[in-house]
Amino acid sequence: MTINGSDLLFSMINFLVLLVILNKFLYKPLLSMLDTRKEQISKDLDNAEIAKNEAQQMKEEYIKQMEQAKKDAQAIIDKATGLGEETKESIINQAREESIRITEKAQEMIRLEKEEALGQLRDEVSSLVVLAAGKVIGKTIDRETHEKFINDFIEEVGDAS
Repeated sequence: MTINGSDLLFSMINFLVLLVILNKFLYKPLLSMLDTRKEQISKDLDNAEIAKNEAQQMKEEYIKQMEQAKKDAQAIIDKATGLGEETKESIINQAREESIRITEKAQEMIRLEKEEALGQLRDEVSSLVVLAAGKVIGKTIDRETHEKFINDFIEEVGDAS
C-alpha cells in the first residue's frame, strides 16, 4: 500500500470541503440553536426568579393582611364587649331607678291609705264620742261643742299612741 500524493491531496481537499460544508450547514446552525436554547433557559430562570420574588412579596402582603384582619376582628370583639358592658350597666341602672320609683310610689300609696284610714277613724271616733257624750250628758250637743269634744279626744288619743 503505497500512498499516492494525488490521492492524498484529493483526500485532504475532500476532507477540507467536508469540514467547510459541515461547519456551514451543521456546526453553525447547531451552535446557533444551542446559543438560542441557552438564552431561552437563562430567560426562563430569570423569569422564575422574578416570579419567586413576586410570590414571596405576595406571601408577605398576605401575612400582613391576615395580621391586620386579626387586629380588626379583635377590635370589633373588644368594641362589642364594651358595648355589652355599657348596655348591662344601663339596664342595671334603669332597674335600680325603676325599683326606687316603685318603692317611692308604694310608700306614697301607704301614706295616703294611712291618712285615709286615720280620717275614717277620726270620723268614727267623733261619732262615737258624740253618742257617748250625749248619753253621759243626756242631751244633744251643738256643733261647736261637738267639734271641741272631738278635737280634745283626738289630741288625747294622739298623745297616747
